[in-house]
Amino acid sequence: MMRLAAAFLLLMTAGAAAAPARIMSLKVCTDALLMELAPPSHIVSITYLSREAGPLRHWPMAARLPVNHGTLEEVLAVHPDLILTDIFTPPAMRALLEKSGARLVEVPPAEDFAAIRAVTRQVAQAVGTEGRGEALIARMDSNLAALAAHRPRTPPRVAAWGGGGYVPGRGTLFDAALEAAGARNVETGPVGYFDVEALIAADPDVLAYGDAYRGTASLRADQDRHPALTARYANHRITYDSALLSCGTPESAAAALKLQAAIIAAMRR
Repeated sequence: MMRLAAAFLLLMTAGAAAAPARIMSLKVCTDALLMELAPPSHIVSITYLSREAGPLRHWPMAARLPVNHGTLEEVLAVHPDLILTDIFTPPAMRALLEKSGARLVEVPPAEDFAAIRAVTRQVAQAVGTEGRGEALIARMDSNLAALAAHRPRTPPRVAAWGGGGYVPGRGTLFDAALEAAGARNVETGPVGYFDVEALIAADPDVLAYGDAYRGTASLRADQDRHPALTARYANHRITYDSALLSCGTPESAAAALKLQAAIIAAMRR
């Protein structure tokens, strides 16, 4: 019995020692998962995109972490033992990364809550924080239950608009959040590009604007201020958390809760 206990302790110690201590992320969505799951002391680099206002609001540690621009030279300079990236890495770059000596983990996009569970567990296992991953998933499931309990009886029709006419459709995380919130997407295809006339013809109940570039001067802002829209949607314009509904993390369910509350409030005005 003592030998068995000693062997078990040895295995546990070896497993703990194998957890990566120098982790590098090459994509903004793997940045988000990494910062949710790993201690900052184990993160040697994230992408420069995580220093933008949207991600910084949720992961302020990004301001204190080194950043990279996704180059092989930057990988070789910091000697990571684990590299997180997405599944769209060019084959030539993937081959070079695999030769760096680091373990390479390619994380697929998470466009619904089932996929978020899968990628959270994938990254948690890779960084050695499975317990943290399960706790985040449990909190996500609690938020999804709250969403289901407050779904409106009649689903409002919603358009995510304001990004130069880009409208995320079916198969996107925004669409999954709308469905969980009890609303319907006006775009029934995978993605659409609406001009003002097409948007008016679609006649959504609510216009939802991503918050990433709100308040910045641009032609997109001029489009948003079109008189036909400001008159029709004066009380039915809402803002949603674009950082949490672009990259799938367990916190995306909390963003969906806020989206649901904003839609319900707009429909009451």
